[in-house]
Amino acid sequence: MSAPPSLSESGPKFRVAICGAGIGGLVLAITIGKYDPSIPIDLYEAHDSIDTDGVGISIWQKTHEVLMELGLFDDFKQIFTFDPERSRGPKVRRSDIREGGYLWFQIENRHGPSPMHRQHMVAVLEKHLPASCTVHSKKRLVNYVEPEQDAHSTLPIRLEFADGTTATAGVLIGADGIRSAVRKTMFEVASKDNDDEKTDLKQYIDATFTGMSVYRALIPAETLRKEHPENIALKEMTAYTGKGKYVVTYPIAKGTIVNFAAIVGDPSLAGTHYEGHWVSDATREELVGYFENFEPHVRSLVKVCDKPSKWALHTVKPLPFCTRNRVALIGDAAHAMTPHFGAGAVQAIDDAFILGRLIAHPLTPLSRVQDAIRIYEEIRLPFARSLASLSVSTGWLYSFSAPGYYDGTRDGDDLDDHGIGSYEREGMEAIKREVTKRWYGLDGSKNALQAWEDAEPKLQALVG
Repeated sequence: MSAPPSLSESGPKFRVAICGAGIGGLVLAITIGKYDPSIPIDLYEAHDSIDTDGVGISIWQKTHEVLMELGLFDDFKQIFTFDPERSRGPKVRRSDIREGGYLWFQIENRHGPSPMHRQHMVAVLEKHLPASCTVHSKKRLVNYVEPEQDAHSTLPIRLEFADGTTATAGVLIGADGIRSAVRKTMFEVASKDNDDEKTDLKQYIDATFTGMSVYRALIPAETLRKEHPENIALKEMTAYTGKGKYVVTYPIAKGTIVNFAAIVGDPSLAGTHYEGHWVSDATREELVGYFENFEPHVRSLVKVCDKPSKWALHTVKPLPFCTRNRVALIGDAAHAMTPHFGAGAVQAIDDAFILGRLIAHPLTPLSRVQDAIRIYEEIRLPFARSLASLSVSTGWLYSFSAPGYYDGTRDGDDLDDHGIGSYEREGMEAIKREVTKRWYGLDGSKNALQAWEDAEPKLQALVG
């Protein structure tokens, strides 16, 4: 593969460097390439190749319109497990009852999730990378250096990689995840330039532990069917809730695989330093210990979990900004999402679509890039930042650990036919109302095409 190029003063209006070839980085390259094929794009990936590992992932109906706009939807339909026109939201069960749980409620969204294997999703996106995009593997960014510049400078940004090489670009986008090197440099430099002694900008560099970890595994559907033929995980997206922990499952790969995610947490650990690797191998025995008192559907799932992995869930503090000069952050680098809404991929896609269209717009020469990307920040950051915080608190609701809400205790009087007492019934009803309100609020929020209708007039207003 050729050496990273340098910025040229002639030719196209500017060169864009994207660090991170995950979902956000890929969609950003596709978006820029669609709306201005003349812009050269360098996509830098830290690994040997574009990473297609991973487990299940879901997107929602609003994202379908973005995929249609980008010419991706027909290929995505081939990898969806559910018909998006027929599916509805996930079912939620009370499951920490060994003899058998019960259906608590279902999220009645207008359209349900479209789950798929992350490997298949990334393969579709990689297939659609534009000819104007060059992928550079084994290029882990460690730092970038901006030139001394006035408000509309066009001097290049220098990128410095772990292997000692450098490159230049007119615009730099950090799509490099929760441990973003772009975010680190952005806030280190901003901290030096900050005159407000009351605001410590360095606090936004490092991610913080949420107090939750997720155990992930892919279970062959046939293996689960042999163990438990009627297991509901084979059919639809389901959450199995319990005190201090819960499980989410859904079929992927056309129903041949069940995606398994088990979240365990302790609120007292939120904000503490996590000892050990953020991602590590786990054992089936760990899961058995956590879920031995859950209903048979969950115990059967745990029994056939082979080689699970454990992910310590971290997030970033709500950033005061995600752009600076001609540098921007997208996806987890800007607003790392916990999995409780299944919204991480969707938010990265929305970021990429809005930012890509602003960068590629005919009204965005290099001298106006920093003004254009500030519009992206204005449109996207407040919503995504709020959703990231809401996702964390929703995880505590699912595990009966949210302050001020029902704590999962199963006792009381006035028992019904299922053995549910009034304390449990009333407490769970309050959680249900709050959770469904959040889901319906997310379902009714603007999609990226609608957000673009807000963004473009702001760009047009810059030139009068």
